[in-house]
Amino acid sequence: MTDTIRGSVASGYEPVRDTFISFLARQWDTGSAVSVYRRGAPVVRLTGGTCIGGDEDRSYDDRTIQLVASTTKFVESLAIALLVDRELLSYDDRIGDHWPSFAEGGTTKALVTVRQLMMHRAGLPVFDQKLGDAELFDFDARARFLERQVQVASLFVPEPSADWRSQNPPPPQAYHAVSRGLYSSELVRRVDPARRRLGVFFREEIAEPLGVDFWIGLPDEQTARISGSRPDPTVIMRILAGDAASLRTSGDARYQLHDHEVAFLRQLLTEPDSIASRALNCLAPSGVAPQELANHAKLRACELASSNGFGSADALARLAALVAEGGTLGGVRIFSSDDTLRGAVETADAYAVDGMMGTTVAFTQGGFARFVADDPERTVSIGWGGAGGQLVRFVPELDLAIAYVTNTLGSRMAMHDPRGLELLATAVACARSSAGHH
Repeated sequence: MTDTIRGSVASGYEPVRDTFISFLARQWDTGSAVSVYRRGAPVVRLTGGTCIGGDEDRSYDDRTIQLVASTTKFVESLAIALLVDRELLSYDDRIGDHWPSFAEGGTTKALVTVRQLMMHRAGLPVFDQKLGDAELFDFDARARFLERQVQVASLFVPEPSADWRSQNPPPPQAYHAVSRGLYSSELVRRVDPARRRLGVFFREEIAEPLGVDFWIGLPDEQTARISGSRPDPTVIMRILAGDAASLRTSGDARYQLHDHEVAFLRQLLTEPDSIASRALNCLAPSGVAPQELANHAKLRACELASSNGFGSADALARLAALVAEGGTLGGVRIFSSDDTLRGAVETADAYAVDGMMGTTVAFTQGGFARFVADDPERTVSIGWGGAGGQLVRFVPELDLAIAYVTNTLGSRMAMHDPRGLELLATAVACARSSAGHH
């Protein structure tokens, strides 16, 4: 298995390579990649295993790109932050200030701020019907569809005129799994002087200047590079059989779900009226069966700025390094001021239990999530992840950035997949032990 590993590892970061190899050796991964940046420079860039799908067993290498699901939200948040940096948008702004007909679906929609959308506090996690071809591919039709959506009243509380950070009790939150990216992309179309959709704005203003291999809305000529993905049915089968308890005793970290993960999956699988099911099972392009969606050309072609990004681990790690470095990477300045990104990662004082995920997740005003590890140093990392195990984080204290992508999909929530978390913990330990030697 180790003969399929390609890439480079800086001295002191060999444990990251060992951890990465272990997932392939245990068949936790078929094909995967990890990249780690320290102080803006790569210290780990590894790929390994084989691609899924296509005609032959292609190596999973540095040309391979992967659907990264909700990890795309990191990229979406960067695009919004760049508009804030250019003073075309503020997190304090009401969405209706830039998009007057946004509030057609109800009076309190007129009060939703950009910050509330990015923090999953807008009360708009679900739609009144599934999105068909018109909503997926025609931006004007999509805008009209979004304008008529009605908030879930129990999931929205207007922001106080005083400090948004100190709302007590904390306002309700429910993860806008697919919806956030639809609203944010239309917002970009409204405030960008060139009227670009979010994916094009990101490509032209961030990805191309940095040479970053990431797309929201994938061009046809890139499709040959994709690895398909394959789910592991173990968790789903046991939950549907009413046997979630056996997962806990399996001794396998991939299957030791928290109670809120089991509850979420039960809702997703068996309660079509639940927020989880409505928020995630919301795409219905014509001629595509639900189980085909993740690997289908129609999904690749449309723009879902929260959920259908394609790219490499190295691309995501570089974008995380861009934030860790205050908006400049490799001598290329993207953000005019590091104050913008400092503001984007500010959090509130308290958070309610997320109405979809069933646990507390601290989202920053720019739409990233903030995590505190249970290591002795209580290491803070900021970023997000995606269905199946994808991960992107940066560690401000250590000037460290990491991303991991895999074609072998687990069933844990993005922030609980043991593979990305183990790579993150290992990279943090390496950075701490090398800190005294540079």
